Amino acid sequence: MGGDEDVKVQQPNKYVQGLKDFGRFLYNSDDKTVFGRGGASWAKISFFYLIFYGCLAGFFAINMQVMMMTIDEDVPTITGRSNKPTVGINQKDLYIMDFKENEVWGKYKEAINAVKDEYDKAASNATGDKIFTWSDISGDCNDPAWSVQSENRGCFYLGVNRAYGFNPTGNGTDRFGARLFINCAYDIGIAGDGDVDSNIAKFTVVEDPTTQDLSPYYPWTSKLVNGLQPLVAVKVEIDDALNNARDDDNWGTFLKCQLYTKLDGEDPVDFTEEGGQFARLTIVYPEKNTK
Repeated sequence: MGGDEDVKVQQPNKYVQGLKDFGRFLYNSDDKTVFGRGGASWAKISFFYLIFYGCLAGFFAINMQVMMMTIDEDVPTITGRSNKPTVGINQKDLYIMDFKENEVWGKYKEAINAVKDEYDKAASNATGDKIFTWSDISGDCNDPAWSVQSENRGCFYLGVNRAYGFNPTGNGTDRFGARLFINCAYDIGIAGDGDVDSNIAKFTVVEDPTTQDLSPYYPWTSKLVNGLQPLVAVKVEIDDALNNARDDDNWGTFLKCQLYTKLDGEDPVDFTEEGGQFARLTIVYPEKNTK
């Protein structure tokens, strides 16, 4: 045959070849390697990382232990910004009393028992002279079992935050000698749809705000000495006749509870100027004709 002839060489499919090369990288049967490493190489690098991460974990544990040794379990390390007279409770499910939804009511009852257990434990360990105990809550609200959904009745529990050194009626203030108390009122809420006129949810603040005085429990210095902050109960009972006569759009109401001081012969004063915060409680009315 005359003349030059082109020799065509068939090229392998690059995708197929790539898969083969990758499979060989995963395990090479010729030199018995996995990911390019033999058994001895894997043993060495595994031992290195075991020591490396073990040292990191040890350093972290030592740092955490040193940090925990600097924290007092009873007195906050940083004070100042939190020293605002805020009304509330440390159980989020105690901010709503839902006479309609069983699941929400169940969480509310669990929260009451949790608060009671916490106060019983704190009171048993506190060493101070003036310690608030659960038994200081008078009347029906002293018994968590009194709150019954089917009976359309329940209790809220509120206190003032444990601001370190907070003494709202102490020396150096214009409220010296004033009576310290929590009181509540109907509120329309943020959306403005709260019922403030029908008086379906009748409430009573326990103890009576006209005689209530929380000032002997302050200043608060530590949980070990003073225990937990004093509580005020808000007793709620649904008026069944008014509830059955309400408009269907009237779903419930809010209670706005604030901290006040009162000097003899003067009007009560709240803590708005000091940055005090109020608690807004939610009451959802039961279905009509539930009893």
